Amino acid sequence: MLPYMITIGDAIHNFADGLAIGAAFSSSWKTGLATSLAVLCHELPHELGDFAALLHAGLSVKRALLLNFLSALTAFIGLYISLSVSTGEEFEAWVFTVATGLFLYVALCDMLPALMNVKDKRPWLLFALQNLGLLAGWGILLLLSLFEENITL
Repeated sequence: MLPYMITIGDAIHNFADGLAIGAAFSSSWKTGLATSLAVLCHELPHELGDFAALLHAGLSVKRALLLNFLSALTAFIGLYISLSVSTGEEFEAWVFTVATGLFLYVALCDMLPALMNVKDKRPWLLFALQNLGLLAGWGILLLLSLFEENITL
């Protein structure tokens, strides 16, 4: 059951990503691009971790890739729903609120306990690396939000 629980959780998470990207693109292409970049930065290690967890649960490489791919498709469903019904700023606020709630839920219920329960010979190094990763991610998001209007293609 563990591989399917991982896949369902990842599908819900990817659906929220799609909602956020769709709402961002309906606001402006610059906001959409910044949101897409932020989602890419957090999804790449997340999907690799899910793939490793599926392999560790005993799935074959082919089956793990298939389940990961199927859960990733839910991002497109969220994107299409968000783009099709986003008619104003009020809807965008609701989509961003729901997406933020889902992201916080995943972070607090899934990632935080996993970070805290890791046993290592050098706990201070592990602590420093985890916090460096968090600070780097927050820094990238801060830079994207501050300089979003200056992005040109």
